[in-house]
Amino acid sequence: MTRFFFALMATFCLTTINLKAQDLDREFLDNRIMYTKYTLADFFNDSTKWVWELDVVYRRQSEMGETDFWSNPLRTSIRPWIAYQFTKLTRVSFNPIGIFSSAPRFSTDGNRDDPSQFERELRTTLQINNYAYYGRYNFTHRLRFESRWRGIDNSDWSNEGSSLNRPGQNFRVRYRLRTRIPLNTDYFYTNKTWYISQYSEIHVEFGKDYGSNYFSQNRNFIGLGYRFWDWARIELGYLHQYNTRGNNVQIDLSRGPMFYLFIDMMSKTRHRR
Repeated sequence: MTRFFFALMATFCLTTINLKAQDLDREFLDNRIMYTKYTLADFFNDSTKWVWELDVVYRRQSEMGETDFWSNPLRTSIRPWIAYQFTKLTRVSFNPIGIFSSAPRFSTDGNRDDPSQFERELRTTLQINNYAYYGRYNFTHRLRFESRWRGIDNSDWSNEGSSLNRPGQNFRVRYRLRTRIPLNTDYFYTNKTWYISQYSEIHVEFGKDYGSNYFSQNRNFIGLGYRFWDWARIELGYLHQYNTRGNNVQIDLSRGPMFYLFIDMMSKTRHRR
């Protein structure tokens, strides 16, 4: 029932975005990108359900509709997590502080000349991962709750009148449904497994320091993965993403390759045969 609810919620959100897009004249801005993400994790010891995690993100982008997706920086981030494995199929993770350094999306000339669009950001994140199996198919429901402090370098506190320069703060809820389909084995966690990986994710933002583009992002990925050790795997595929700007009319269409590296149990790397 829970899985059905999450799937229904995702379908509703995606349908709402499509209907909203039909009501407005949208301007799509082409943004070629290259995304990479590196995720490390392990249990603190062999007898605990407590887990540490670390993810590092590095992204590049094209400039004003060009196809060279490596020409400009887009984002660098690092997030340490503490997690608890409640059951074999459910893990809850908490990131107290993650730091993000982001460049504007170079889709229009105006972005290049506005240094205020370059910003650093802090996030606090609660994440719930729930896994399910239907035959050989692996499904992952991921729900994230984020508190974002954007523009943290805007810390010029002023006592003049009621003006106060401070970072903007808002909240974001993210839901992602991922499927992984083994190709040469019957089980995703079998060593030397080739698999198809696919996901779709919706982002909903709100808060007093936020605008009105509540359905801010939709991200879709399809790719090929390989588990080369029992505890490590890579994925390479294609990302297709919509980012709605604050005017609710311009939408950045980000598309290009994405690479993942996952090491699920770092301690096991000492025992490679």
